[in-house]
Amino acid sequence: MSFDWLTLCAEGQTTDCIPPVQVAYLIALIVGTILFAIVALRSRDLSTATLALIPVAIAINIAVGSLVYFLRLPIYLDSIGTVLVGALAGPWAGALTGLLANLIWSILPVPGGAGPTAAFFAPVAGVIGLMAGFWAARGVFRLRTDDSRVGQFLALAAGVAATGIALLVVQSTIGLPDLGAQDETTLLDNQVRFVLLSIALVALGVVVAWLTNRTTFDFEPEDSRIRPYLGGATTISAFVLVFAVIRLLFAPDGYFSTVDGSDPDFLGGADLTGLAMSDPPGLIVAAGLGLLVAVGAWVWARRGDNARLFPVWVGGLTTGLVAAAISAPIAAGVFGGVTGGGTDALVALFRTLGLGIFQSAFAQGLTSDPLDKTISYTIVFAILTALPLTVRTMFSRGETTVAE
Repeated sequence: MSFDWLTLCAEGQTTDCIPPVQVAYLIALIVGTILFAIVALRSRDLSTATLALIPVAIAINIAVGSLVYFLRLPIYLDSIGTVLVGALAGPWAGALTGLLANLIWSILPVPGGAGPTAAFFAPVAGVIGLMAGFWAARGVFRLRTDDSRVGQFLALAAGVAATGIALLVVQSTIGLPDLGAQDETTLLDNQVRFVLLSIALVALGVVVAWLTNRTTFDFEPEDSRIRPYLGGATTISAFVLVFAVIRLLFAPDGYFSTVDGSDPDFLGGADLTGLAMSDPPGLIVAAGLGLLVAVGAWVWARRGDNARLFPVWVGGLTTGLVAAAISAPIAAGVFGGVTGGGTDALVALFRTLGLGIFQSAFAQGLTSDPLDKTISYTIVFAILTALPLTVRTMFSRGETTVAE
């Protein structure tokens, strides 16, 4: 364990040091972590079983996150343990796990650590833990296909989809405000426009979610429409998920296009650019594989309660969107959009498309975080389903928030 990186910058020094403002930020994170620990203790969620689980969850986060960081994949997978604790022991325990994991990771001599990078994203990890506990308490890991609450998740998904479509329309027509403008007056004006636009897009999503929840997805208990609607939503989600993963990896500017063998220390200098597929063949392959998986998901979802994975995906999606909104200002403002991970390739790609630093960091977050958290929630769902009931009931929320 080394603290060599924790060197304050002298006046005029800009390299091999940390500005005092960043140190103050780290100190605030440590104080916040202590406060979270106190709140978690008062909530009585930090039982002996939870205290034993938290170190294991932190180890999972660091081990999987370090592997993904080493492979430079455009996702993270460093919050699986955080989501697991949030589901079993509540939001405060989950938030504490996320905060501690990032702070500990930042000082360990492992990929992604040995520096403050991970620590600066500790607030994001804390929010992920809070949201995991929030969604678990609302049944995302245990909803059955005859539960009327399914309609709320379908409506939420419709609201998110409406916001996403509106964002794409705005980007392709009037464009997003440039938050990298040099002129202070122009920058301030663009910041105001960006905030107002963001509020309008979120408001649109809320309205669509509310309307669809009061009309199309207004289900009664054991409503006969729930199962087919849920099956259809699962099918569409499976297609989108597979299509997004394939494009993220094999697109002309995807992950494999960046592994060109220029770094002899990465995968032995292997050149994997040949795996990147040009368009339109790449689009056709991604869509074809997505359709095959979607058909399989439709058949699978119609059997028993298999379709209940959809609420899990909605929980992961919304957690990823919130994480992206919080992490983008940190990545852009503190690190200039470059954090040393595989997501830097996406930031560079968006920069070549003419987006500013903040816009590129935000676009990267909207690309990576929802996909990352959806995968993490799915893994946690599988873990919870495999856990015996006797193990689940050892935790304060285990009996009421996990799959039956």
